[in-house]
Amino acid sequence: MSTNYKGSIIIQRRDGTTYDLEKEGIHVVSFDPPSANFQHTYTQIGRYGAELSDSQIQQTTIPLTFDVYARDNYDYELQRLKVLRIFSSTEPFYVINMRTPFLRWKVVAESFTYPRLGNFWKAKSVAINLVCYDGLAESTATTLDPFTFDGGTYGIGMGLPFDTPKYTFTNQTKFNFYNPSIIPLLASERPVTVTFKGNVASSLTIKNTTTGQSFTYKKSLNNNQQLDIIGLIPMVDGTQRFGNDYSDRSFVDYAIGNNAIEIVGSTDFTISFKTRFYY
Repeated sequence: MSTNYKGSIIIQRRDGTTYDLEKEGIHVVSFDPPSANFQHTYTQIGRYGAELSDSQIQQTTIPLTFDVYARDNYDYELQRLKVLRIFSSTEPFYVINMRTPFLRWKVVAESFTYPRLGNFWKAKSVAINLVCYDGLAESTATTLDPFTFDGGTYGIGMGLPFDTPKYTFTNQTKFNFYNPSIIPLLASERPVTVTFKGNVASSLTIKNTTTGQSFTYKKSLNNNQQLDIIGLIPMVDGTQRFGNDYSDRSFVDYAIGNNAIEIVGSTDFTISFKTRFYY
């Protein structure tokens, strides 16, 4: 029994079910996530050069190769059925490399074969292409989870400073939102959930002076009400408040790195920002 890979791969279903492949008798040979799949568009400028006009991140394919071991012919077939269940792609699932347990990829599996050797106890190496259609890995934790390096929630290499950034603020009208991702957090694509509870006399404005954007809620609020801004959509106590009577229909993105945030219209509040980071 041999493998080139030293570590555990965890498959996490969206209902919370997890499979440690090693404990399931599935021995990983290789798991090699590539870089993000950047697609660039160029516009020809004259005869002697082009200009980069657009860059996008498209889906990327992660190859996974493993061996499956069984006790006898019957167990061999049971193991085959287990593999089909673990990698069923009726819905997306997550794959986590326990060398970096603070990152996960949301994937679906392409069709694969389950070849066998001339014996009952070992399948030939099974090769599966896992398609990460988001194009990037995401942090397993959110900004509202505890920042603990030793607990595997966050890790070195994620671009986080050792003086742990904050994402919940009380009665602080100016503060910094730090985005260590390799991409900006856009309200239309990677929405940050903003939760605000506090006293607002007439209107509330949340400014990101780094990007030059702001969002304004035009009504009063009290401490018993909760304003949630989920990307483009504002909600108060679970009811959508998207019309012109309630907001200016604007939104706030968050640039890579530091974002200078300012709260206007309240000095008695708690505000939190919930997101994952992307790598």
